[in-house]
This record gives sequence, C-alpha cells and structure tokens, in this order.
Amino acid sequence: MRRLTRSFVAICSTIALTAGLAACSGSSDEAGGSGDTIVAETAFNLKTIDPHRQFEFTGSTIDNAVYQTALEFEDGDLTKPTDGLCSFEMSDDDKEMTLTLKQKDAKFSNGDPVTVDDIVFSFERLQGIKGNPSFFLDGVTVKKVDDETVKLISKDPNPALPYILPNASIGIVNSKVVKENEGTTDENDGAEQFLNENSQGSGPYKVEKYDADSQVVLTANEHYNGPEPKYKRVVLRNVSAETQLTDIQSGQAQVAYDLNSDQAKQIDESMGKISSLPSTRSLYIFNNTDEKIGGPAADPNFRKAVMAAIDYDKLIDLAGEGSQRMASLVPNEFVGAVPKDEAPERDLAEAKKLLKKAGYDGEKIPFHYSSDQAVNGVDLAQLAETLQAQLKEANINLDLKPAPSSTQLDGFRSAKQPMGIGTWGADFPDPTNYNVFIPGGSVAERVNWGKDADPELTKLAAEAAKAKDDKRDSAYAKLYKATTDTGVWIPLVQPVDTVAVGSGITKFVSNADTSFDFAKAE
Repeated sequence: MRRLTRSFVAICSTIALTAGLAACSGSSDEAGGSGDTIVAETAFNLKTIDPHRQFEFTGSTIDNAVYQTALEFEDGDLTKPTDGLCSFEMSDDDKEMTLTLKQKDAKFSNGDPVTVDDIVFSFERLQGIKGNPSFFLDGVTVKKVDDETVKLISKDPNPALPYILPNASIGIVNSKVVKENEGTTDENDGAEQFLNENSQGSGPYKVEKYDADSQVVLTANEHYNGPEPKYKRVVLRNVSAETQLTDIQSGQAQVAYDLNSDQAKQIDESMGKISSLPSTRSLYIFNNTDEKIGGPAADPNFRKAVMAAIDYDKLIDLAGEGSQRMASLVPNEFVGAVPKDEAPERDLAEAKKLLKKAGYDGEKIPFHYSSDQAVNGVDLAQLAETLQAQLKEANINLDLKPAPSSTQLDGFRSAKQPMGIGTWGADFPDPTNYNVFIPGGSVAERVNWGKDADPELTKLAAEAAKAKDDKRDSAYAKLYKATTDTGVWIPLVQPVDTVAVGSGITKFVSNADTSFDFAKAE
C-alpha cells in the first residue's frame, strides 16, 4: 500500500485532480456514492479489523482510516518517518526510542482524550495477544515514563523502529473501553469481536457496520482533531475486479483497488482517473540450494544461467505501465534498494555457457507457483508460462507445477520445492525487513540456505546492521546486490499498484503511504 524514491524525493506524494470532471451518477448513497458518501470496492482480503490482529490489505485499509498511530509518513515519503500522535527521538545506539505525546487534543470517537496510557496499552496488547503483527515489537520493552512520555527499549540496536510504528497494525486504541470489553495485554484477550463492531480509534472515521463477507461502512468521527472529512460516510464493498471496472464506469463506485493494467486502460476518461503507484511487492524466482531437492537449481552456474535467460523487458510489459525492473528484492523506493540500472540483463549466449559449466543436460525441473493468485494485476500462472517459454530458448526445461495459493505456500514453507515463483510484500519500509532472505533467515530456510552457507553475505549483513544514518542505504544496497548475484533469489519485476478513482472525486490524495485517503477526498 505504500512507497517512495531512494533519493528522498516524493514521486507519488499528493495527486490533486482539479480538472472539470463529470459528476458521478449514483442513484443512492450506498449504491452510487452520491452526497456525502464515497463507495470504494476491492476483492476483500479481510479477517478482522482489530488493529492488533489484522495483517491483510483490506483490514489495513480500514484501520488506516480509523486509528491514529504514534508516528506517520508525511506525504507518502517512506524514507522519513515523522511525528504522529507523538514526536520521537532515538538514542545514539538505536536501542532506545523516546516518544512524547504531541497531539494533546486527539480524542477517540467517544470523546475520550488519547493518553500515554492508551499508547502503552496498545503497544503491550499488540505484543501480548500474539496475533500476526505482534512481531513488529519483538524484543521491545514498553515503559511509561510519565503522562507525556513513553520509552521503547530494545535489547539490540533497532533503527527500523521509526519505520515500523506508522503501521496501521500499531494503531492506538481507547484502553479504558477495550479493557471493559475483555481487552487484555496477553493471550486471554477477548476484545476482537468487540473491536470489529465498535472501533476505538481517534482517526477521521469510526466503524458503523462490519460484515467481512460483503461490506464495511465507516462514518466520520466527530471528535477527530484533524480536518473534517468532506465525505462523512465510506462504504467499502467486496466485489470482483470485473465488477469494480463496471461500477467505476457507471458511477456506482468512486474507488477501485484491484484493476489490472488491461482493465485500467478501459476506463473512459470522462468517468474515471487512474493513479499508478509503485507497489511494495516483489516478484522473484526461488532456487533451492539443497542439491538433493533443488537438483540443477542448487548449482550457482545454473542459477546464473536462469538469471541470464530471462527477458525482463517482456516481464515489464506483462506487469503493465509503471512496473519497474528490480536489482534486488528490495523495492526501488526503499532505503537499501539496489539501483535499477544494476538489474540483471538477458544474455542467452552467456546463459548457455553457464549451463555447460553447470553440466545441465536439459532435464525437467519442477517449477512451483500459485495458480490462483495475481499480484497487483500480475497473474502468476501467466507469469510462470511466460518464464517457461523464455527459459526454453536457453534449453532450460521447467516442469510447471501449479497449485492453489494455500497449498503452494505450505509447499514452499516445507523447503522441499526445487524452484518456483515467490512473492514478498513489505511489512514495513526498511531494508531490515528483507533480512529474512539472507542465509539463515526465515525465508532463506525455505530454500535450505543456512546461516553458514555464505560467509561473505554474513559479513556484509553484519556491516549493514552496524551502519548508521545515511550510510545504511549504501551498506544494505551492497548486501542485497551480493545476494542477487548468488542467484538464489532472482528478482523479476516490481509491479504497479493501480487505484481507479471515479470522476465524481475532484481532489484526492493517493501516495506511497496511503493508496487512497478517504478523509482528504473532495
């Protein structure tokens, strides 16, 4: 849902449309978004909107509108965390963060003021209930200093913490009300259902209706301390991409999140506008390093041959306008990204030389992928077939092994797949989020790449961890360039995040941090 350039210049920041767009033609509030209601549509990926448990796109989209966070990313610049409810200061050794309550006029939707006690409770609940996003504050001790100050103390240097706190999963809840409704800071917590139906945030909206299968309705929080939203009501509906296209075209919806590049091209300019943002998703090929499982894929020369056999320009065409080459798995807008001009290039002659060195004789290699998954409009089945055809030109034979997403994910996690397509979406915009791909990391273990497998990478990782301030960018870029050079992970493409906005919306904010800001739409 978010991103920006490594040169610290916002490339997406605020998009304000002021041209004379045609009025929308909705016939009722919920059907067409007329009046003070805005209708947004997406194919739901929604399990809960309890901020400390949700870890899916739809839940995050809703919680971004409902909960304020201690820190924020201003104007979508993911390289510079800024003050939110609190101001912050990091210690010189990056082990201690001091948060000072700044927005003393912030109020929850029932009118209660936001206090340091609410911030402490929210952090400790995130940690204690052990939901999917609990790992954000692993190894962090939360300490209230006084009624204006909180300290977050890490055992090890934690320079990523300012980049983590803006996440919607760390939204600040009304501790008094949540405690009254079975909320705790341990695994006995029973407030999830209450929070699904009765949000307890201080953001611009609150939950009016929650139905995880069909729609979620938000209404304006009258106690919000920011600018009053023009649209007092938001209806987020669960519909397919095909329906989203029809509804944007007809004026029945004002925001569509899931259109692929071909569908986006079909929107008549008089009925909608496309906002294309760099996605934080990475698409890559994984190669198992265990010879007994990976077979040829375990050979570095074979992996490099695969890397040289791919026609990356055609993958860009497949992913659509706005997609980008990648020189590592780190998105181009993050600190630590490897410059795009260092991305692998196609060289079939080189690929064939490397295959000869690897002793590859054309045997079929099982190639696994999710057959029912699309990432920002990139259909993984189509991508797998494209790669199979491209690699065939170098005499590399992939034996396609499609499977439903859940089955494929289990197979990948078992570390028993020789090759396949992987995807990664950033949990937070910091290069440390990609340490899982370094030997010994949790994802690296899925290709049997143990911690002692590559001493040079281990050394570079240690150097990157010690780098501070501006030196972090180059240190992590060096680490991830060296990682790409091993061929264990072959970066394919950084897709594009497309948001379609109906012509009834004349001004909106769509940037690297927020795909579409309901509260700022006009």
